Amino acid sequence: MENLSSHGIVALVQNTEGKYLLLEDSREQMKGHWAPPHGRCEDTDETEANGVIREVLEETGLEVRPIRAVLTQPADTKVKTVSFWLVESVDDQGIVQLDDESSAYGWFTPDEALSGLLLYPGTKLFFEKVLAGEVNLN
Repeated sequence: MENLSSHGIVALVQNTEGKYLLLEDSREQMKGHWAPPHGRCEDTDETEANGVIREVLEETGLEVRPIRAVLTQPADTKVKTVSFWLVESVDDQGIVQLDDESSAYGWFTPDEALSGLLLYPGTKLFFEKVLAGEVNLN
């Protein structure tokens, strides 16, 4: 990928029960919408994986290890493309410390998220693809 600054990342942090970390946005434009930790790659990120590590740490205080990108698609936000990354926590405590961009967090299966939460459009589409078997998270 040539210009990482026009690329976004979404981190799929999974817990031991197979649920994914979602954050409720507290910012005015997307207030009340839920999504995994996400953001735009920055010039200081040498790779997408570096962006994933940085964004999750900034938004949740969790240290993660990127496993692999599971899907890259056109974005519906400020960036051109976005990659969804499967990550694992390297922090045994797993204590989430939210920054000021989020008002709440929770752990959800894709089915729970789709049936019970107001999701970012890209997150909704992603979880629909997971449930349809188009994206493999194993």
